[in-house]
Amino acid sequence: MDLSILEKRGIGVKIAESLKREPELLEISLKILEKAALNANSFKNFIRYTREIALREGKPFEEIFKNTGLFKILEDENMSERTKGEELMNRLYNLRYPLWSKKQANFLKLKNKFRAETGGEIVFPDFAEGNSFKISFTIKEASDIEKIERTIAKAMPVLRESLNEIKENS
Repeated sequence: MDLSILEKRGIGVKIAESLKREPELLEISLKILEKAALNANSFKNFIRYTREIALREGKPFEEIFKNTGLFKILEDENMSERTKGEELMNRLYNLRYPLWSKKQANFLKLKNKFRAETGGEIVFPDFAEGNSFKISFTIKEASDIEKIERTIAKAMPVLRESLNEIKENS
């Protein structure tokens, strides 16, 4: 196996050595590095997420990658190497942290809905810490103030839904 790609991508010796003890993960990692752009830090996370998922699921690495469509990403000729790397990491992150990923997706949906309805912005705390969120608006003219008052009244369901989402599991 040609390990020179690890060096070319700036992957540290420690990681390379640890991969030698896991031939299946090493083989998959080399395939990925040949077709997807991952910097050293992303690659470290790739290895960590993959190991943690395999440990939790009790399945071989290859099965996890096949079942989640990660190999299909590598074969997609319409994606650049960089896009493949980003999509691969997003999917692994979502697989590794399913509850947090779902929460983030819900936050994004609520943010977009609020912005579409009001022109304002909802700011959720990082990592859903705490039990509150902020809203903000840009005011340029006096008429903006009345507009904000009307739009907040219309957006009350989104605000209630946002509060429920942030308080869930807190």
